[in-house]
Amino acid sequence: MDDPGSINDCLYLGIDAGIFKTSVCTSEGKRFSERSAVIIRETSVDSEGKTISGTEALEAPDEDVKEALKNGLKNEDDVLIFKEFLKDLLEKHDIDLKSRNIYTILGVPSTADLEYKKNLLSLAMELFCGAMLVDELFCVAYKKDILERSIILDLGFSKTDIAIINGGVPQENDLLCLSCSGKDIDSEIVKLIKERWNDSIVTEELAREWKEEYGHLVSAPGPCTVNIPLESGTINESIDEEIQIACEFVVTDIVSGITRILSGVETEIRESLRNNIHIFGGTSRLLNIGTFIETELKELGGAKVSLDIDPVFGVAEGALELCRNMPAEFWEQIVAQNRTRI
Repeated sequence: MDDPGSINDCLYLGIDAGIFKTSVCTSEGKRFSERSAVIIRETSVDSEGKTISGTEALEAPDEDVKEALKNGLKNEDDVLIFKEFLKDLLEKHDIDLKSRNIYTILGVPSTADLEYKKNLLSLAMELFCGAMLVDELFCVAYKKDILERSIILDLGFSKTDIAIINGGVPQENDLLCLSCSGKDIDSEIVKLIKERWNDSIVTEELAREWKEEYGHLVSAPGPCTVNIPLESGTINESIDEEIQIACEFVVTDIVSGITRILSGVETEIRESLRNNIHIFGGTSRLLNIGTFIETELKELGGAKVSLDIDPVFGVAEGALELCRNMPAEFWEQIVAQNRTRI
């Protein structure tokens, strides 16, 4: 790793490493996001090893595609997979890890365990001049300046995280992790279509595409007409009802999570929290989701739900803002500690 040199002559990164997608924001204004998938081709006598990441990896035929964070960085293989994925992702977007000093903050899930954090930080310190992990929901709150009496929900692909933010990084009592998530909407769509057409061969990947295009609650904006693959052929039908039922089925459980976390706070701040709910993540793109949650919470006294956080880059933006605002002395100390460790 190069000398830190002038702290003003460097590149800052904010990274949101997600199981489904990894998003990056840079201090030079670049923003990019890719599926967290990778193919690592081994070096052989006939060819040089090569790494292929993101959508390109998913589209490669007959290849061993690894989902970089699916196993939670539990062993050396997991760490290597994500390290190679991240290197390739950055290099694809013309970020040279060797030519300049790069400092990064990575947003991590509020409920991430110690092993995950340790392994993620270790690989980050191998790639960058300096690196730090910060709770991803705090990153969002910092960027949006909602650090007092707010509730933030990350409606992700594999889980939903809910946190109370009240002046600092959320503590254990301020957090709730739900298993219901975007992937459950996909599987519910598949199930409902199968109930209507017994010979349906709709996959969860196809259901996800339909959800992203037509996903809604309360009412549909128009006809949700798709080509449904069956064992006997293909039919063109509206699946408005199936999509709405699947979305409401999962989001109702998320509302129950909000109710649970509110029940554990002091009465005097409960109203403030109810009227300062912010949601983001892929599932936050469902049409009318804010209105649906507000309606479901009326019996608690009402609520105000905001969708003012970028569902793809919200965490990365916040991580970048924190990274840039850290004093030079902080990064110099991180670099010194890394050299001692090495």
